[in-house]
Amino acid sequence: MANSSIVGDIKTKVISEIIQDEDLFRAINSPTISSFEASDKLVNTHIFRFDQNPDVVEKTITFITLQVHIPRSYSDNTFVKAQLEIFIISHVDCMKVNNIPKIIDNRNDYISRLLDNKFNGRTYLGTEDDPNKLQLYGSLDLVRNTEGAYRKYYLYRQMVFETKDVNDSLCDGGKYGG
Repeated sequence: MANSSIVGDIKTKVISEIIQDEDLFRAINSPTISSFEASDKLVNTHIFRFDQNPDVVEKTITFITLQVHIPRSYSDNTFVKAQLEIFIISHVDCMKVNNIPKIIDNRNDYISRLLDNKFNGRTYLGTEDDPNKLQLYGSLDLVRNTEGAYRKYYLYRQMVFETKDVNDSLCDGGKYGG
């Protein structure tokens, strides 16, 4: 099986960029976190490094989940395909973007547009002032952007970005052995 150490790294860098983006902070529109200076509090309340079940969410909110998948290696087995899957999930009562003037998109579509503009085509993850930027072997390309209903009161937009990473199973003495 192909493997990669990029799984946790992508999640960490993407979350870091999301919580440092004031437009995304405002688009999430937390009912409990009103100050952008406290945007790090969105992690594990509105932004999750794992799939989150809306049935266990007790508030009428919007939240984002991130998963990273390594579905296969490329034909030469040197690189693996890495997929970043982002779910934007909103309670139906949160779909109208009534906290930002002139936005006519629904909340999930608007957040999706911001994420698309921020990440699509990038060759690194991490902000400009991040000395430990994650350099990607290929660009991070949006390959899927779909919407649907998730349970009775929640709607979602699913975004899938693809990039590639070195197949760690080929690295002798690497992180996963070889």
